[in-house]
Amino acid sequence: MKKMFLLACAGRGVIPSSLKNPVSDHELPISEQLRLLSETGLWDFVDRIPVDNKQLDEYLDASDRYGLPVLSGSWTYVLGKDESVMTSNLDMAKRVGSKYHNLMIWAKHADGHYVTDQEVADSYLRVYDEGEKRGVKITYEGHVDMWSEDFRRVSRVAAMVKSRGIPFNFCMDYSHCIFKIGNEIEHAVSQMRGDADAIRKLDPYNDDSFADEWLNQNLVVWSQVRPAAPNGPRNWWAGETGPWDGLGYDRPGRSIQYPFSQPKPGEWHTDVWHAHALACTRELVRKVIDHYLEVSDSSMEIMTIDNINLPAYGTGWKYNMYADSCMVAQFVRELYAERAAVYAAKQAADSPGAFVAQYRP
Repeated sequence: MKKMFLLACAGRGVIPSSLKNPVSDHELPISEQLRLLSETGLWDFVDRIPVDNKQLDEYLDASDRYGLPVLSGSWTYVLGKDESVMTSNLDMAKRVGSKYHNLMIWAKHADGHYVTDQEVADSYLRVYDEGEKRGVKITYEGHVDMWSEDFRRVSRVAAMVKSRGIPFNFCMDYSHCIFKIGNEIEHAVSQMRGDADAIRKLDPYNDDSFADEWLNQNLVVWSQVRPAAPNGPRNWWAGETGPWDGLGYDRPGRSIQYPFSQPKPGEWHTDVWHAHALACTRELVRKVIDHYLEVSDSSMEIMTIDNINLPAYGTGWKYNMYADSCMVAQFVRELYAERAAVYAAKQAADSPGAFVAQYRP
């Protein structure tokens, strides 16, 4: 049986929230986070980049104590402004022992224009070289508010990078596609309103979805899995800046996170929860696992469970977000074991001599 990819919980998700302790930007001490992660036995590593030397020391100490390496981390960057931050974060990633660093590139350049495909490709090539020097594999992500929120751009940029003989390492967080299904406003935000084919490709149940497109090109190195629902309810317990920059928190949080199990009364901002709303998330995980098993040179190496404490996700929610992440991880591990067994049986049935053996007296 093919060994499973490595699995981690996003650092922002290690929050055992409750009615008395809603999800907020207040996080547990790093040593306590790693203790909780280690106790479940579900996680292979930690996903978080230290923000300074103090945190670096805390992560290194806790990592050694609990046997959980800090293998990955993510950050957001503005082109034309944050190039030096990219380099310093790669240095920090190396110091903490990370093997992966994910870059989310904002849609707008520092001078205010929307970044072009060429600018994104050029930045990727530069950071790729910097990462190679440090032994850190970089990925660029499909994400709201970033260059890639128009998901059609991902393959275009990937082709530009690959034309230079360099692999395009993609971090696929498909929750950013799933929550847009059936939401015309979000279609417009992605610049896809009027493009019926692109809108249809948001749905992972289509066999030519964006997920299939990226997996079939073998771009996906890192899968971030966050439970999300098509056109899910906005987060009325947290506000975020909307399209009108500078006017403050002018809209409820976007609906890019959905509880993986039914919240108890008072734990969520709406009483309407449906198990079937998670079908797209489950299908996406199945596709990632099947591709990983079936493609001998699959680029997929890590997966993170990405419930997090930001307004468009879980801020203000009162269910146990960390327990929810653990349920997602358990689902992933169980589904992997199931699909791996199916794949192994198929391989055995297709192997030379299988037909003869089946009918041997």
